[in-house]
Amino acid sequence: MSRQKQLLNQALAQAATYQEWLSVAQALDEYDGLMDWRSSDASAFFHEKLIRDHIQQMQALRQSNDFENLAVLLQESVYRHLGELNNPELYQYARSGTKHIVTEYLDEVEQVMRTLSEQSIPNMSEQHKLALFEQAERIYGRPALMLSGGAAFGIYHLGVTKALWEANLLPTVLAGSSMGAIVAAAVCNRSDAELDVFYAEKMESIHRQALRWRSPKAMWQKGTFMDERQVFDHIIANVGSTTFGEAYKRSGRVLNISVSPTRTHQKPRVLNYLTAPDVLVEYAAQASCAIPAIFPPVALQAKRSNGQQVPYMSTETWIDGTVHGDLPRERLARLHNVNQTIVSQANPHVIPFITHKKQRGIRAVGKHVVSSLIHTSSAELLDIGRHVLQKTPLSPLLTQAHAVASQSYLGDINIQFPFSPKAYLKVIANPNAAGLANYIRLGEQATWPQIAMIKDLTRISRVFPECVAVIKERIAAGVT
Repeated sequence: MSRQKQLLNQALAQAATYQEWLSVAQALDEYDGLMDWRSSDASAFFHEKLIRDHIQQMQALRQSNDFENLAVLLQESVYRHLGELNNPELYQYARSGTKHIVTEYLDEVEQVMRTLSEQSIPNMSEQHKLALFEQAERIYGRPALMLSGGAAFGIYHLGVTKALWEANLLPTVLAGSSMGAIVAAAVCNRSDAELDVFYAEKMESIHRQALRWRSPKAMWQKGTFMDERQVFDHIIANVGSTTFGEAYKRSGRVLNISVSPTRTHQKPRVLNYLTAPDVLVEYAAQASCAIPAIFPPVALQAKRSNGQQVPYMSTETWIDGTVHGDLPRERLARLHNVNQTIVSQANPHVIPFITHKKQRGIRAVGKHVVSSLIHTSSAELLDIGRHVLQKTPLSPLLTQAHAVASQSYLGDINIQFPFSPKAYLKVIANPNAAGLANYIRLGEQATWPQIAMIKDLTRISRVFPECVAVIKERIAAGVT
């Protein structure tokens, strides 16, 4: 490796902002000849000539104000190319982004969508246009950010959300389990103005003392290693006390927290403003942190309209959401029309087996084969064990272990905590101020390489709400 490239790699690792990182990434891509790859239309992943033709057709129809035919072409083109342009392989070559033709196409699609929403279309009323846009928005779906568990590693989710917020890419739907639930709750219980202040000024002063070990005597008496009151105080200090419905009204963001049942025949739940609007977020977050043997199960609480606190499902207790639903993709798709999942993964038992996902070559293939075999065989062995030892004291433990082993821990776009054996020495420890800053920095650095893909793959879904709002304004103003 040349001295110049070494210096560029060092600068990339030391970047303090996304713009600084992007500038160095572009220089590295230029050095490696990847800018030529980006500039060329040719690709094995999409029909480049057809995309170029559609760009030119949309430009011509838009400039000639032929909005009727423009609307037809837009619908045909977007659904034809959607699967091709969502291919993650397009973002595995250059650091700074994918083919320029992809950006050109998305630029034109966005311009067409805005033009159609702002202009009258012959033979189409504004009400009918609104219905078409709303239907297309439902069909297209929207992105969600899913924050995994991870004990202290999960603090790095703060850096992930910070990087996405500063890039105007933070989804309105967030889901979290365990530590991810606390971070998601902290984000979703703040208004936009409060988040601006939080990410710019307040992150260094957040409450850091989530964990407190019991005395040996208390461990024996309580049956768990840590004091649940300490993590509850940590949640209150960083999130506040609020219901899921109140958090949604305050921020406009949809908070989802996964909790797992302690009773065999009960089902895991995803709590949010639709499924449990009156449930108190702080208890849901505490339950999602209740790792068996570490913290005791939690009874959820709700708040009535008069402010009175009452039990929610009084006969049930709940534990760590990571056990049964670390990443509840299917439930988010059903409840919130989610079509793209951005996963921030920090689970200690997961990250050693996904490091190969961003690598290429024979070694990456070997790692993939080994990790797949381990994942499959462990799940099958635990499944056999839970059936053989059914109705024994080991049955609940094996059921939970099988649930953990058989899950999928990745999404459409993945941001992962960097694997480091030394880091495991601090996975169950409260960070000091320097440690907190380091976790946040790791989260930002892990997110920056994914910004280009997130921006492109979520772009159309981010434009839809703005277009719908414009059409509604036109209807309110009397445009027919």
